[in-house]
Amino acid sequence: MTVAENKFLKEAVKQGLRMQHRFLAEPVLARTGKGYLKSEGVTTLQRIKAGLKKSKSA
Repeated sequence: MTVAENKFLKEAVKQGLRMQHRFLAEPVLARTGKGYLKSEGVTTLQRIKAGLKKSKSA
């Protein structure tokens, strides 16, 4: 694995762990592995957008 691939994998795992609490299994569909993504709300989305703007300007 190259350094770039390793860096990408670490970042992907970090992001996945950060948002995993939002994925909820649907009890009726638990055996199929399907579920849904719980909304975080407007405040969280605004914070994410502000962070993206900072990272693009830096």
